[in-house]
Amino acid sequence: MTVQKYANGKWGYYFGHDGKRYRKQGYKTKREATEAETQAKNHLMQGIIINNKSSFIDYYNQWIDVNKKGVITDRAFQTFVNAINQFKTFLEIENISDVRMDNFNTTLYRKFIKWYGENHATESVRKIHNCIKASIEDAIQEGLMLKDPTYKAVVKGTKPTQREDDKFMSIKQYKGLKDYVKGTYKQSYLFIYILIITGARFGEVQALNKSDLNFIKNTIHLPGTKTETSDRTIDVPKMDMKYIETALSNMPTNMSGQLFNTGTSLITNNAVTKVLQKYCLENQLGKYTLHSIRHTHCSYLLHNGVSIYYISKRLGHRNIKTTMDVYSHLLDETAEIEKDKAMTALEAMPTSLA
Repeated sequence: MTVQKYANGKWGYYFGHDGKRYRKQGYKTKREATEAETQAKNHLMQGIIINNKSSFIDYYNQWIDVNKKGVITDRAFQTFVNAINQFKTFLEIENISDVRMDNFNTTLYRKFIKWYGENHATESVRKIHNCIKASIEDAIQEGLMLKDPTYKAVVKGTKPTQREDDKFMSIKQYKGLKDYVKGTYKQSYLFIYILIITGARFGEVQALNKSDLNFIKNTIHLPGTKTETSDRTIDVPKMDMKYIETALSNMPTNMSGQLFNTGTSLITNNAVTKVLQKYCLENQLGKYTLHSIRHTHCSYLLHNGVSIYYISKRLGHRNIKTTMDVYSHLLDETAEIEKDKAMTALEAMPTSLA
C-alpha cells in the first residue's frame, strides 16, 4: 500500500519509479494523500521531473548561456547577468548559499523583489523580474519546476524614475554631437553619426551590413531586434548618405560586409559610449546614454512638425500607442503649439455680417 497513515497522525504516500523513490507526507486525510500521489505519478508519466534538487543559480547561468548569449545584444545580455547577480547578493544577505529548484517559492521571490525595489526605480525592478521570470517559465515548460515562484509578484520600486527631460539632449547639444563625430573615420564615431540621423536602437545599427545601405534611394534598412515591426527601411537625407559613403571609403573594409565588425567581433556598446562620454566631458554636459540619442531624434522631429504616425514607424515601434506613451510630455508641448495654430486659423476665418 503506497498511501498510509503515519505515527504523527498525518497521511502520506511512498512509491518507486525507474529505480527512484518518491515520498511525501503531511496530508490531513487519506483522500488528500491519494490525490497528491496520483498527481505525482501523472507528472512522472508526462516526463516532469519532481523533487529536483539542482541549483537554480546553476540552471539560470546555463539558461542564459544557451538562450541569450550571442542571440541578443551585449547590453541586453548584461541585463540578464545583472539579474542573477542581484539575486545572489540578496541570498548572501539572507545567509542563504543557494536555492534549489524544488524549494524556490513565492515568499522568497517576493522578498527578493521587495528588497531590490527599495533602492531602484520600478522600471529597473521590472527588468530584473522579466529576466528571472523568463528563465522560470522555460524551467516549468521543461518540467524542471512545478510552480512559478514569480506568480503575482508586485513589481514596484521606490526610487523615482529618471525624468524624461534628463533623457534628451538640447538641439544645440544634438547638433554639436553630430559635428563632433563627423570627419573622424572610425567605427565608433560613424556609429554615433548613424544613430543621430536614424534614431535607431543600438543593436539595429550594430547589425548593419553594407547591403543595408542604398546610396541611390538614400535609405537605410534597419534589421529589427526588438519587435516584429522593428525591421524597416527609413529615408535619410542625401548629404548624410553621402557622408556615410565617404566615411566607409576611408575605413578598412570587413570581408563579412558588416559595417561594425572590429575583426574579432561586433563593436560593443562600451566602445561607442566612450566617444559619447568624451564629447559630454569636453563640453561639460551631463551624463547621457546612447539611447538618449534616439529620444532626442524623436524630440527633434516632433518639434519640427513631423507627424507622430510617421515617427512611430520610423522608430520601429509596435504601434503608435508605444510612441505616445514614451513621448507623452513632448506631445503635450506639441499640442499647445497646434492649439495656437488652430486658434489663429479660426480667428482668421472670414465672417459675413447679417
